[in-house]
Amino acid sequence: MGIPPNRVVVGGFSQGGAVALLTAYHRRKEGKVPFAGCVCLSGWLTMKDDLEITDEVIKSTPLFWGHGQADDKVLYEQQPHGVQILRELGVDVSDAAYPMGHSSHPKEIEAMAEFLERVLK
Repeated sequence: MGIPPNRVVVGGFSQGGAVALLTAYHRRKEGKVPFAGCVCLSGWLTMKDDLEITDEVIKSTPLFWGHGQADDKVLYEQQPHGVQILRELGVDVSDAAYPMGHSSHPKEIEAMAEFLERVLK
């Protein structure tokens, strides 16, 4: 039976963040239970031109996206670009930038934990 998707937050760092975004939002079929949330850390939005998000997913799957302002692997510009696209589609996005490269920051982890507590309440 397992854990229902509405109790699962998909997430990842770098390429894992890109996969999490793809999993949570891209072509999630109408009628499938949406995920509780999505976390993207230093990732990027793939397949932007082919993005289809159902209204059910838009309403039910918020996003936390943290990124380093000095990231030299996945450029910081990927975050505001992806955030803008998802917000324009109606996704509830919490985004934050941190003074770091391609890594994590204690304040980012704290913000992510607060996001997880909120969506899994």
